[in-house]
Amino acid sequence: MNTIHFAPDYRTCMQDAAHAYLLRHRSEYLVDSDRLFSSAEHHLIVALEVPANLAEKLVYLAWNDLLQAERAPSHVTDTL
Repeated sequence: MNTIHFAPDYRTCMQDAAHAYLLRHRSEYLVDSDRLFSSAEHHLIVALEVPANLAEKLVYLAWNDLLQAERAPSHVTDTL
């Protein structure tokens, strides 16, 4: 019997790491979102050894995902 594993690729894992970092640290940078972006990028480069050009792109994608999630209307139904 063959077992198929669907492991996310490297970029997906690193983008998820960037997303988690942004969520975890955004309260520290309430006023200065540029510093949060730079800090997340630095984290990927130093802690996870992501190449600098890829780290910037992954943080950008994670950042956009967060912004879209915040702007998405919540699905609240009125029951009267």
